[in-house]
Amino acid sequence: MSKQLSDQANKLWTLITEPSTAKTYRESLDVSWKILKETGNFLWLVLCLSLVGIDWFWENSIAAGRKTRDWVNDVTTAEKPSPEQLLTPETGKKLLETGKSTLDTAIAAARKQLGLSEKPATPAAPSSPPAVATPTPVASTPVTTTAPPAASSPPAPPSDPIDPVLETPTAIGATEE
Repeated sequence: MSKQLSDQANKLWTLITEPSTAKTYRESLDVSWKILKETGNFLWLVLCLSLVGIDWFWENSIAAGRKTRDWVNDVTTAEKPSPEQLLTPETGKKLLETGKSTLDTAIAAARKQLGLSEKPATPAAPSSPPAVATPTPVASTPVTTTAPPAASSPPAPPSDPIDPVLETPTAIGATEE
């Protein structure tokens, strides 16, 4: 056994002492050291990024909380307008005009998408009722005219059901006289 042991020890020693073995181990140690060094630098940068991210999140969270608290304080202490201030006749008219123009635009776009011709423009509804023509007097018959309807009678319904004339809305809780 001693001969086998000494032969194996000689083979091992020869392999270890060869110049290529020393060179290979030196290169592998250099590469291992570079890998450890770069891994350490990478971990350091990740730690720095984490600290900066945590600080950024902390500052923005505090700022958002303060802004939210200020907003809530402003909302709770602000003077709220009354319903009469919110719903004025002008507001209703503006909302009606906006809604009508938006609807007209949407319908025109839908007609265009379907390949239909544009809807012809309809004349606006007159704001006042048309004047009643008085009959032309004939020489042999006396001329008679009728008096206009009393002011207490309700207005006639609109002749065009698509474009009704809107009345001014009354304030909430107000009574009509």
